[in-house]
Parts: sequence; C-alpha cells; structure tokens
Amino acid sequence: MKSIRVSRIVVVADSDQGAVLAARLRRMDVAKVTAVTGLEEARRLCQLGSADACLVTVDAPVPDGVPAVEGDAPGRFCGVPTLMVVPVVTPHLRQTARRCGYLAAVSAKITQRMLYRRLGAALQRRRSTRAVSRRLARGMPPLGQPDPAAFGKPTLH
Repeated sequence: MKSIRVSRIVVVADSDQGAVLAARLRRMDVAKVTAVTGLEEARRLCQLGSADACLVTVDAPVPDGVPAVEGDAPGRFCGVPTLMVVPVVTPHLRQTARRCGYLAAVSAKITQRMLYRRLGAALQRRRSTRAVSRRLARGMPPLGQPDPAAFGKPTLH
C-alpha cells in the first residue's frame, strides 16, 4: 500500500472550504499537497503523473435533480482516484459523482481520521488497478475468486 505520507495529493481549492481542506491535509503530514484553482489545472497535473489522488471541493449544497459538477473528474481517464468533498452527501449526489468518474462523495465535516482512511483506501485501489493492468498486459489472468460456474454444480454439505 502506498503510504499517505509519501503521496502527492491535488486539492481543487477555489474556495474557503478547499483552502481549509488543504490545510487539514498538511497538518496530517501528507508529503505534498498541491492546491489548484480549477478543474483543468488539476486534470493537467493528473495527466502528467504529478498526483496520486485528487480532491475536488464543492461549496454550496446541491439540491437533487441539479448537476453538482460541471464535468468529469480530473483523474478519470488517467487512473488517478478522485474524491468529491461536499457539505452534505445525498444519494443523488453520490450517484452523480460516480457517473462523473469520482471514486466517492465525502462530507466536508468528515473527521481527520476518516479522511485519512478514505485517502488510504483510494490510494490502495489505485495500486490494485495498476497491478491488474500489468498482469493483463503480461497475459496472466487477474487474481481473485474463481468462477464457481466453471467447476460445475456445487456440492451441498
């Protein structure tokens, strides 16, 4: 697992909430926190490989039925996990975030311990997807549970 202390995290901090989030990450001893002002700049850093994870803050609570974000997640097409940080997480907002390529929607009032765990999980997922893609490139099957249908009818005990 990639340690959070040596990771590079990009925070889209175009508001006070983003600046507070970047300061919280710096207090957590994250090696490198880069605060950017827009999604395009974050997308550029993700594509260059200068980020291990990305956090996008949304300030105003978004009513259901209204799109919360203006576009895709910055790390969507380059394999960088992106989390959306919002004031209030609703089921509609979670669905919209997943549809736009975000790994998850997280409340802005999340404790530091839970934020640390969420970031660790995002970094772990990134590492596991890279390992699977390397295995597939070498022609090896991905690791995981075997398909029970491939072995015939299961035996009941």
